[in-house]
Amino acid sequence: MNELTMQLLRLALPLVLATLAEVVAERGGVVNLALEGMLLAGALAAWLAAAGGGGGALPAALLAAALTGVALAALLAWFVVHLRADAIVAGTALHFLCLGGTGLVFERYQSSASVTTFPELGGALAAAPYLAAVALAAAVLLLLLQTRAGLAMRAAGDAPAALRAAGGSPARARSLALLVAGALAGLAGASLTTVLTGTFVENMSGGRGFLALGLVLFARWNALGALAAGLFLGAAFTLELRVSTLVAEPAAHGALTFALRALPYLVTIAALALAGPRRTAAPAALGRPLD
Repeated sequence: MNELTMQLLRLALPLVLATLAEVVAERGGVVNLALEGMLLAGALAAWLAAAGGGGGALPAALLAAALTGVALAALLAWFVVHLRADAIVAGTALHFLCLGGTGLVFERYQSSASVTTFPELGGALAAAPYLAAVALAAAVLLLLLQTRAGLAMRAAGDAPAALRAAGGSPARARSLALLVAGALAGLAGASLTTVLTGTFVENMSGGRGFLALGLVLFARWNALGALAAGLFLGAAFTLELRVSTLVAEPAAHGALTFALRALPYLVTIAALALAGPRRTAAPAALGRPLD
């Protein structure tokens, strides 16, 4: 693959994984506003687990990030599902907890050690994260459509009363959806460290979690749609970077530079505006607390 394609895939990867995470959470009936914070926590966990450890530490980095996402999702599920707290308030509070907590931990353990990234390994390992993202999208699709657990998750998001009448537990199904989403969110954060940068920087997620909240609409709450949405917005980020490098004198092209930097976010806003009147694909009980 040429350099442009690789850059597009690198920029799209965290968006694809974050959108997959939100697809699962919202299919279960919960809007996860803590997604941005989970990305940050996953990125920090991956850096702490693999900094200075070479390529052999990458599996530990991915595992640490996924477990961190699951732990945060379990905390969110406890408040939203079991204590019936407002999902918007609880998700926002957890996001700011992650934002401040990652900054505090980073300052405490800050070092010059970096993570060996997948692209640095070369060969088949360099392509492994992108193949894994496709495999995860297929796995999420099969989980939601072909398994009893996935059917319960979708029922918890569409008709929790019907699930309860059939002998199922909407609370358990929503909690499971959040845990799966947390693992995917942690891996999305790990991709920032193990694929894009090789290090951790405060607030390095750069709003990708919030972008994923909009991309779910663009993806129509579908796992394969998450792939397309992530690639589309990754192309917008790639365009912004490529054109910015062609501007020889940034000071003379301030308006153009600002417009290019805003392009991915404007695209997301446009997707939200266009998808707003056509919410037929959204889970019917999305955002509604359980009785």
